Amino acid sequence: MTSLKETLGLRILAYGSVLSTYILIVIGGYVVFSGSGLACGSAGPDSWPLCNGQVVPTLSGPVLVEWTHRLFTLVVGLFVLGTTIVAWTRYREEKRILQLSTASFLVLLVQILLGMVTVKTALDPLVSTAHLAVASALFSAVILNAITVRRLTGSSRLLPG
Repeated sequence: MTSLKETLGLRILAYGSVLSTYILIVIGGYVVFSGSGLACGSAGPDSWPLCNGQVVPTLSGPVLVEWTHRLFTLVVGLFVLGTTIVAWTRYREEKRILQLSTASFLVLLVQILLGMVTVKTALDPLVSTAHLAVASALFSAVILNAITVRRLTGSSRLLPG
C-alpha cells in the first residue's frame, strides 16, 4: 500500500478537484438565479471567451457574477488537469485512478464547450439543462476519483482499503 506522504500531491489535486467543482456548480446556480447568464453578451466573438469584448471586463453587478463563474472554471481546470497529469506520470499502474482522472478531464472539456454553447444560444433551456447534467457527471467523476485515491493510501477508516 502506498503511504500518505507519497500520495500527498495526488490527494491534494483530487480533493481540490472535488471542492472546486462543487463551488463552481454553486456559482453556476447563482448565475442562473441572479439572471447574470448573459451579462457578458449572447452572440458573436465578444461574448465567449471574452466578456463584452474584454478579457477582464468592468467587474460589477451581473458581469461580476458571470465572469466569476468563468474565472473559477480555470481553478477547476487546473485541479482536474493537474490530477490527470500526475496520474499519467506517476500512477500509470493504478488503472482506476488513470481512468477516472482522464474521464474527469474529458468531461470537463465537454462542460467548457457546453458553457460556450449555453452563452451562444442565449441560454437555450435544453442546452442549459445539458450544461447542468454534465456538471453533475463531472462532480460524480471527481468524487469517485478522490475516493479511489483515498483508498490507494488506505487512509480511510470509513472506506475499506
